[in-house]
Amino acid sequence: MTAPIPPASDEEITSAFAILDSFQDDLLPRPIPTIDGFIVVESSTTPVPFHITSCGFDTVDMVQGHSMAVSAVKLACMAADIMRGRVYSRHLRRAMTAPCLRRLETMSVIMNNHSRISPELKAKLRYLPAIPHHVSGMFVNPTTLETSSHLTIGPQHYWSNIVLRQRGCRWVCTFADIG
Repeated sequence: MTAPIPPASDEEITSAFAILDSFQDDLLPRPIPTIDGFIVVESSTTPVPFHITSCGFDTVDMVQGHSMAVSAVKLACMAADIMRGRVYSRHLRRAMTAPCLRRLETMSVIMNNHSRISPELKAKLRYLPAIPHHVSGMFVNPTTLETSSHLTIGPQHYWSNIVLRQRGCRWVCTFADIG
């Protein structure tokens, strides 16, 4: 036979509720940190909106978010220019990894061969600027930012995905895709 459990004192009950309250604060959903703003880009007639969020890392501030959005937009536009044969890839040697640059150069060769067959495509793609319209990004960890940028080249709409990783004190593009 087991002994009956004595009733809890008021102090024990208060202490138990305090412990429950502290757990409840940990279980409540927290707002995801976001940074929203605008970037002024030469090729765009209006400021380009950006939205950067984080997977729970509170290390991003407005200045860094704006700077990262500017870098992502510049890289997206430059990657589009490399792909179209307007700019040489050596201009991005310090900003992109070698495998990333090789992929863009390969795409440039493919686009160049295709534009020889279709002069209309060459005129549409090669001579008009890449104009950004929106940038969204997410810090998937404190040292990796994945972004998606909406670009237009003439009447054509494109999306560019750029991944920036921190290497030492610099942020380097490790992945660039446009489609």
